[in-house]
Amino acid sequence: MSASPETPASSAVSPGRPPRRWLRRLLWTGLGLAVLLVTGSVYQAVCAAADARDFPPPGKRVDVGGHRLHLLCTGEGRPTVVLETGANGMSSGWAWVQPEVAKTTRVCSYDRAGTAWSEPGQDPHDAAQVAGQLHTLLANAGESGPFVLVGHSLGGLFVRVYADRYPGEVAGMVLLDASHPDQLERLPESVRKQWAVGLKVMALAPALINVGLVRATGIFDQMGQGLPERAFAEAAAFASTARHLETAHAEMLAWEDTAAQVRATRGLGAMPLLVVSAGSSASPAGAELLPAFQTLHREMVSLSSRGQYLLIPEAHHLSLVTDASHARRTSAAILDVVQQVRAAPVAGASTP
Repeated sequence: MSASPETPASSAVSPGRPPRRWLRRLLWTGLGLAVLLVTGSVYQAVCAAADARDFPPPGKRVDVGGHRLHLLCTGEGRPTVVLETGANGMSSGWAWVQPEVAKTTRVCSYDRAGTAWSEPGQDPHDAAQVAGQLHTLLANAGESGPFVLVGHSLGGLFVRVYADRYPGEVAGMVLLDASHPDQLERLPESVRKQWAVGLKVMALAPALINVGLVRATGIFDQMGQGLPERAFAEAAAFASTARHLETAHAEMLAWEDTAAQVRATRGLGAMPLLVVSAGSSASPAGAELLPAFQTLHREMVSLSSRGQYLLIPEAHHLSLVTDASHARRTSAAILDVVQQVRAAPVAGASTP
């Protein structure tokens, strides 16, 4: 029998060492990822610089003690309506509502510390901190009460704490599909799971933003779908910045403290209060939860002896402010409370 041919020395592989072709693949893969990361980072930086140039703040930035918050006030008359956005929102989200309300009375929107055009502030990002900063902002900007506070979603918790801390300034309130402090405990388990997933996404988002992936995919653009063109562009631009998303994440992480602060608040007495619920959902899963959310909303009517409830059947949570026709219904609801305040001012509220 003839001997087996020898294995060429050039093709021999030393025990315990990977073949050279795998090293080459690993090297090229790593190099490709590095190029993508650098390219994405440059893309993000260039676009962010363009956004800063193209989208200057429409209002003024007011010092509130070491940092400035962006405030946009329009219209004339009393009471002044103050708009408090939900999580991951900004003042541009009121682009349909604010001009409509401004036809009748003065109205102010703003950006919380670390979001949109506002500079970062101090931790924590709970309701007590938000309410205190808003109070300082309005005072330093020369905006005086009485105020009608409008809180959308998470903003509903913030305005309830504001009214409790500064009752002499607040004459009316609109809770717009607002969060309830007990919703994570009282709603189905699926809500808590969605909340946990949301926290994980928000924690990961800043890293993806820094390499341009969030901007390239537009994952958060749906937050502003339906707004006027410029307002949508502003919302999309800031939803693609790490600072804005980090702040939104911090507000969500402060949920337990915020909820406890709201539970500790007093009732609203005879203050005009309107609780608004969305009657539809953007997803089938959300539609199943609507009755439970609406039950919580109806409970909040009892915060005031003059509390009222309004269901807007065709609107969903975001479209209450982002859809032009739904926002007109929202604006009309706000102005209804304005008229109630004008007709019978709440005792103790500051007067014009």
